[in-house]
Amino acid sequence: MFLDSELSQIQADKARLVARCDLRRQLVLLEAHTAWASFRRKLTMASLGLGLGIQASELILSYLNRRRAKGS
Repeated sequence: MFLDSELSQIQADKARLVARCDLRRQLVLLEAHTAWASFRRKLTMASLGLGLGIQASELILSYLNRRRAKGS
């Protein structure tokens, strides 16, 4: 009887440990996915900003070229 109750306690402890490990594993995966999504979002915003900057510089250069051509 004493060993049975101790075995039951050990099994309950093991079940709690398994649940904690599983929750920790899920938390790590969630944090990794969140970090990856954040990185992708920042990369997208940076590329969008770069594209807009290139377009703006092309517009400015074409405007300056037209002004210079009219002045000549």
